[in-house]
Amino acid sequence: MVVEDINNFSKMEYGAAAQNWGVSAGRDGMMYFANNNGLLEFDGTSWRLHRLPNETILRAVLAVNDSLIYTSGYREMGVWKRQPSGELVYHSLNPQAEHYFSKNEEFWNIASDKHRIYFHSFNRILLYQHDSVTSVSLPGFTNVMNRVRDKILIGVRDKGIYQLSGLKISPVAIDPFFAGKIIRFILPYKEDQLMIGTASGGIVIWNGKQLTQWKPNLTPYFRENELNRGFFMPNGNLVIGTIVDGIVVFDKSENLIRKYNHSNGLQNNTVLGIAGDQFNNIWLALDHGIDFIGNRHSNGVRIESIPNIGAVYSAAIFQNHIYLGTNQGLFSKDLSDSDAKYKLVPNTQSQNWDLRVIGDQLVVGHNEGTIVVENGKERFISRNSGGFSIKEDIKRRDHYIQSTYNSLISYKEVNRHLVMENIIQGFTDLIRYIEIDHLGNVWASHMHRGIYKLELNDKRDKVVGQKYYGESSVFGKEHSLNVFKVEDRIVFTTKEKLFTYDDLNDTIIPYTYLNQRIGDYREAHKIVKAPDHHYWLISSKKIGLFYITMNEVHLIKSYPTSYFKQNPLFDDFENILPVTADKGILCLENGIAWLNASQNDTLQTIANFAPRIRELQLINRRNDAINEVPVNHALEVTYSRNSIEVRYSFPHYSAEPVFYQAFLKGIDQKWSDKSESSVFRFDRLPAGTYQLQVKATDLWNNESRVNSLTLEVQEPWYSTTLAKVGYFVLLVVFSILFQAWGARRTKKKQRIHIEKRERELILLRNKNLRTEVEHKSKELANSTMSMIKKNEFLLDLKQLLTRQKEQLGTRYPDKYFNDIVKKIDKNISSHDDWQIFETNFEQAHEQFLRKIKDDFPDLTTKDLRMCAYLRMNLSSKEIAPLLGITVRGVENHRYRLRKKMGLSHDDNLIDLILQY
Repeated sequence: MVVEDINNFSKMEYGAAAQNWGVSAGRDGMMYFANNNGLLEFDGTSWRLHRLPNETILRAVLAVNDSLIYTSGYREMGVWKRQPSGELVYHSLNPQAEHYFSKNEEFWNIASDKHRIYFHSFNRILLYQHDSVTSVSLPGFTNVMNRVRDKILIGVRDKGIYQLSGLKISPVAIDPFFAGKIIRFILPYKEDQLMIGTASGGIVIWNGKQLTQWKPNLTPYFRENELNRGFFMPNGNLVIGTIVDGIVVFDKSENLIRKYNHSNGLQNNTVLGIAGDQFNNIWLALDHGIDFIGNRHSNGVRIESIPNIGAVYSAAIFQNHIYLGTNQGLFSKDLSDSDAKYKLVPNTQSQNWDLRVIGDQLVVGHNEGTIVVENGKERFISRNSGGFSIKEDIKRRDHYIQSTYNSLISYKEVNRHLVMENIIQGFTDLIRYIEIDHLGNVWASHMHRGIYKLELNDKRDKVVGQKYYGESSVFGKEHSLNVFKVEDRIVFTTKEKLFTYDDLNDTIIPYTYLNQRIGDYREAHKIVKAPDHHYWLISSKKIGLFYITMNEVHLIKSYPTSYFKQNPLFDDFENILPVTADKGILCLENGIAWLNASQNDTLQTIANFAPRIRELQLINRRNDAINEVPVNHALEVTYSRNSIEVRYSFPHYSAEPVFYQAFLKGIDQKWSDKSESSVFRFDRLPAGTYQLQVKATDLWNNESRVNSLTLEVQEPWYSTTLAKVGYFVLLVVFSILFQAWGARRTKKKQRIHIEKRERELILLRNKNLRTEVEHKSKELANSTMSMIKKNEFLLDLKQLLTRQKEQLGTRYPDKYFNDIVKKIDKNISSHDDWQIFETNFEQAHEQFLRKIKDDFPDLTTKDLRMCAYLRMNLSSKEIAPLLGITVRGVENHRYRLRKKMGLSHDDNLIDLILQY
């Protein structure tokens, strides 16, 4: 059996070494553990490890108050002081105490007496008072030191118990019994008596005069498992820790009520430290890990995990045994033996669906048929597979009808023993639940689809009429339909609302009376009848016990199904065994839960507590954070750090989870969703005043008090009064500058406009000039071509006359021939033609002739003509008629021109001329 009240904290969860030597509860609810890596602090939501500067091992811890936590270990003594920011800062006492240390001194216990702190090692006790340390002389080897009531007591080997008061030591309980025995703990007992635990002699009581053995029957157990620690809880329960077998717990009447070890939930059986918090929860410092044993059974729930038996489908209590029907078989345990284990009932392997006590037998609906168990023996009374549900036939006394995988079976009870009669003919189907109404109709809900109304004959051995209710019925669907009885009325569950059978009109109608009174439980899919008008209603979200009559309906207690998430219910096969009117056994996937609805939630309700601010950070837009001193009322926040992150603690310890909700008044419209995280962040809050409210809730929807924090986000610097004055001044200056800028801009626009117009005029003038140049170039080209054609004609005419002269000889008088040739030569080299050409050329090629004349003053008029013709890119053939010479003459002229211009063989004459 594994008890679900245990929370195991592994080293991975708390982030330190596995071994823990001591534990102490602070008055503010904080828990502290002496760990191999340092001081562990737990605030109910998160763990924090505080390492010592020399990173030594800690053996003991004592929380004197909320601000002072003393620790000690290997050659180390010190105190942790809580700062206003919430941080713990360590102050070593070694400078005052180190000269007392032996080579391997270790301090295993710490006790306080008013303003005196005692640090205990096996060979010495050091007293810390008024910031100084003094050594106390001991009467022998001392292996334990405890504060008992208002006294500091020590256990001295072979001698007994002594009282330590300042530097004085006086005997308290000296007895030969202690010879050869190691004292493990000293506790206050009834009146002024002492309870003394020893490793080999068990537990003894000192009444001021003599020793008596406490629970002598347990002395062998304590000796065998090496008793190690003892602690009285606030509620008076006694917790005894051992080295070998975990802990045992006794109530105020000294009855053994619990035993916890590795087999039922502890991480480790070696208990090195025990403490109790204000809620009577047990904290264990273990050789491997930290364990928490919650007091949540005060909620009326005790969960019993049972490994290796499978999912539990049904339960029954029969002949002082509890029976569990699982998918692996039928298991039973003797309820009178607290150490009994569940055992498989022979020949019951495989699926077990339903358990019911009828007469002197336990009737088991099994995968292979129906089994009865009596006098510790089992046997099959039916081999019809799958006994789902069995109900008493109200039409025949001592008769029962059972639904199976494919048929309905009739049974008869004879001398309180069930006997199979027959299979009911005329109907076969997979029926899970059946109910029989006052008219004798059998209502059967199919395993997967729909409801049947079956009418039997008078002999009750045959179905003579049937009606099916499915999608086309009032249900509007076939799935998730089941049938049960409430106060002798047939009731149908649909997971949406309840329906009932109206026998007067032979119809199915919504069950308005119940639907209006049970709230969300109208979505229940299973109803289990309990004694005295009590009914368990099971839905996917919660389980409720109701008191229901035709005149009254009220909820007695509700259990959220999430409460069982570590060992959940089996979906769609949830079941509960009513033990009494207000007690039941709930079937789980790997165990059972004992429910007691009459037991109020005596665990201190969270309504008496409020979350606390543990850490508060202000964050800028670069996500840089600074830690602010936690406050509980009001906080001013600069606008530059208007993002805030707050971490809360809620040291209201229980085995149940706690959820957190936040509401930022001024921003949010409703409370946030429940979250297991206790950290809330709000980014870039606008300037203004807000109220941050945070509360805790539990699985039962109980709410804690609200922690309220007023946040005042200051105006940004640019919204202050001084900034506004500055804005006004800047506005005036800006207006003046703007006017000046406007005037300058107007002038600039005017200047730009004028310049633009001038550019346009220049462009237009240049365009006209280009047009004119183009026109002149055309005229030049035309005139040049005219001159070329004219000269070509005159040259051709001259050649013609010359040929005629040669042919006619004296018959063509020389006088006439010479006059005509002279006339032709004069027109070929006409000065007027050159002037016209020169004028047009200068207009097209401005100042060309002047510039080339300036650079080459030796050029003749004929040379300049040649340059002008070359500038126009005319060929030698075209130039020849213009100069009145042959093409060969043009080439010779070009050669002479190159020499006058000083051109080398590689220089190009045309390229030079085109540069001008």
